[in-house]
Amino acid sequence: MKFPWSHSTLVEVLKNDAKLHHKCDKVCEDIASRKLDLSEFVEELGPALTHEEPAMRLKATSLLSSVLEKLPTDFLSEQQLDFLVTFYCDRMKDHHTIIPTILDGLLALANMNHIPKGAACKLLSSLFLSIPCQSQAKGDRSKYMNIIKIFSETHEEELKSMGPDFVYGVIGAIDGERDPRNLIFLFNFIPTFLARYSLFHMVEEMFEVFACYFPIDFHPNQNDPEPITRDMLAVKLEDCLCGTKEFAEHCIVLLLEKLDSTLNIAKLDSLRLLIKCCHVFTIAEIQPQLDDVWKALKLEMLPGSGNKEVFDLALEATKTVVVAAQTDSKVEENFLTNVFISLLGGISDVASKLFNNSIKIALECASASSGAALFVTNKLVPLILSQLHIDTLGALQKVALIEALQQILYVCKEMGVLLQLDKEIVGAAQKQFIQILVQEDDASELKKLAFTSVTNIPQVIADENRFVVYTNIVHILLSAGNEQLNVEDCLYQFAVHYSVEVMNVIVDKLVAKNYDSPSPSTLRIFNALACLLPLEPMREKIVQFFLNLVFAHTQQEVGILVLQSLEVALQKPTASVLAEELHTKYNLIDKFNEQVHEESSSYTSDYLYAMSTLMKALMKQLSPEVQKKIVTKHLTGMDLTRLTDLYLTSGVLGYLDESITIEDHFENLVHDLTKLSLNAEDENVKTLCDHLLCSLFNRMPDDEHHRNVLMKMLAFLREELKSH
Repeated sequence: MKFPWSHSTLVEVLKNDAKLHHKCDKVCEDIASRKLDLSEFVEELGPALTHEEPAMRLKATSLLSSVLEKLPTDFLSEQQLDFLVTFYCDRMKDHHTIIPTILDGLLALANMNHIPKGAACKLLSSLFLSIPCQSQAKGDRSKYMNIIKIFSETHEEELKSMGPDFVYGVIGAIDGERDPRNLIFLFNFIPTFLARYSLFHMVEEMFEVFACYFPIDFHPNQNDPEPITRDMLAVKLEDCLCGTKEFAEHCIVLLLEKLDSTLNIAKLDSLRLLIKCCHVFTIAEIQPQLDDVWKALKLEMLPGSGNKEVFDLALEATKTVVVAAQTDSKVEENFLTNVFISLLGGISDVASKLFNNSIKIALECASASSGAALFVTNKLVPLILSQLHIDTLGALQKVALIEALQQILYVCKEMGVLLQLDKEIVGAAQKQFIQILVQEDDASELKKLAFTSVTNIPQVIADENRFVVYTNIVHILLSAGNEQLNVEDCLYQFAVHYSVEVMNVIVDKLVAKNYDSPSPSTLRIFNALACLLPLEPMREKIVQFFLNLVFAHTQQEVGILVLQSLEVALQKPTASVLAEELHTKYNLIDKFNEQVHEESSSYTSDYLYAMSTLMKALMKQLSPEVQKKIVTKHLTGMDLTRLTDLYLTSGVLGYLDESITIEDHFENLVHDLTKLSLNAEDENVKTLCDHLLCSLFNRMPDDEHHRNVLMKMLAFLREELKSH
């Protein structure tokens, strides 16, 4: 089929036809259905494409590009595409007003599936030579860069054959881009490009293309419906600056230069880039500049500018360098040695203004690797210990030194190197802690630090020193001592490592005490014992002790404290074994049922509430199958007009799995709870009934039976309101 317009009329049509896009659609349909051959279409367009007026050539080229954009990407053959590539390469030399529509056509060609071999090189070579990207409008630059991106991804091997010419062309195209959306596009594309293509001798040139943006100086348009933020650009720019190992040296030089800026934003960006470098580059690639890196970091921390955000990020960057250096023990040791030489003056004098910052840096380095932890500890601890023997040492200064000692040993614990430490160092450190436990008042900050310290390192505390710890724990618990002393955690940690000792020295002494009436220390003792319940060697003795107090007719106030401690223990993530034993081995729910139904028994609402709360915590830990058996066993005989049964029911229903239905009991429960809520004088009872009703209706199925129960309740409430 021939093109439907004659040569003479085509120019007139392009000049005057306002609905040309409709004809474009028709041409696309005809080409796609093979009624019209594309080569013939281009041939017929010839007079318009070569017309002396640029405006006419623009319309003709636009028509052709529009047709190409609408064709399926797999429609054109290699021969047809070869013809079009040749045509568009020739057109690139045309008037500048025609360039935008030429770029439309090139973008359409880039997306075609059957581009012939050699066409990508031919087309991009012409593009780089004939059309300067940065001279185009913003939208056209976007198309230009997208053309490069598509060809670089789909014709990698072919473009590699261009060697440095291709890289040179890409650099020329993107250098100087300022539009934020185009920059986002570039920052996303270039890291992939760098991973695929060698930069040859143009490493520095490519790096400088992106270095000029660092740090990002950008203020978003407030009226932009999809604004690009400075942070978005900054993060993506980092990916480009670290896009290839060949950038490592240039990147470090750049960030060190900008870190010297007086602007905090430049400092922060530089520190983030340093952290990125340590994650991306190997230590061998950044090792030559590590001395300069530490000199720059030191200036930001010793003493630093006073900006906390900069200081904290410099700390993180220091740690990141050590983490990266651990792959080469020699490099790691050299870097840490340089760091410690800088810290020596501050650490050696607790009165120095640099002491706190120096300790923070040392601790951050120690937390980077096991090797760093050992290195720092072996250097730091002797310096701290030597100052603790100074006669003129002030109270606050001693606190600072003991705190530093506690912190470095905690880092060693976290890094798993406690047992690798020099025994003399560990012995000297724990001697300080033990002296404090023996000599200091319970209210002192030093004693708090000493307890925290021994809690962190029980496995290295010597035999004779452990019994000093145990004596302090018992003393504080029995005397209702300073609650800020976390003896409960200390007790647990020592019980993990020395269960027999703790059982004999602490647990036996605590359970042997008389608890006929509560004292100020009772709850704390119970909580301390409850924290040991996850430990199997102690669980049976402590549970039996607790249950004897609950069920042996002691004062209800004591029973309430036991119930509260057990409830706290059941709230912990490790409580499933304890819950299983309380249910199966000790039949706790059955015993509660028997206890409150004993003749002549009378229990306060506080006791019943504590019992109900413990039952809820227990039910929550049990499997749905076990929960279902408990519901079946206990709900049937409940009389909610009795206070004891109400609390028992609340305990059973409090944390039921959603898979468990209570349809057989639903109507009776709703009826009894509604009446009790209306008639009870005790506000706690009213609240309990209301909570249970809410729970029942929240979990009820949406069916006719349950809706009828709800309607009956509403009708009953209306009648009650009328009668009042």
